[in-house]
Amino acid sequence: MNTGGEKGYKAATVAAAIKKIIIEANADLAHAKNTTELTLFLFDALAGIHKLTLRDRLLLEVSSMLHDIGWLRTTNGAHHKHSRDMILEAKLPGINKKEQKICALIARYHNKAEPDAAKHRQFASLKSSSRFIVLWGAAILRVADGLDCNHNGKVHVAGCNIVKTRLTILLAAGSDCSREIRRAKRKGALFSRMAERELAFLQCL
Repeated sequence: MNTGGEKGYKAATVAAAIKKIIIEANADLAHAKNTTELTLFLFDALAGIHKLTLRDRLLLEVSSMLHDIGWLRTTNGAHHKHSRDMILEAKLPGINKKEQKICALIARYHNKAEPDAAKHRQFASLKSSSRFIVLWGAAILRVADGLDCNHNGKVHVAGCNIVKTRLTILLAAGSDCSREIRRAKRKGALFSRMAERELAFLQCL
């Protein structure tokens, strides 16, 4: 999170709260950081397409850091829903209730079902502008989470090649990352629809 002046203080306070939540949930902090790095790189690279704000970027950062905390309560495999509930219950300084709900739903949709207003009451209750943030946030987070499916931080995004009909994510990794690519592709349908382009991956380093 950016630092500097009062805004830097607030960002540091949010970051400290997030780290505390992750530790208390016994979640994988390294995976949270790796996924967030990938998420924010993609967010920045696609700024000309999604046109979201820096505040939206902060909400996505919060969601990405906390997306796996639900494993603490998981007995039925629905950790993404538990992550949603735990984020809604959490104390996040500087994040208002509406923003907290957006963060919770982005985390909820990092796995399994995609956002669907016809089926999901909480998503349907959002205004269209907030739904748009959740859709884009979940789209990016799903791909980023897939790229760190082994929880080892091996894969980094080196860049994005964006043309009219295709968006290619360029990857850097010290060894073969075909498994990570397969997982990201499997979770990339929402990303492709939001970007209105075919999604492709290329290991370049």
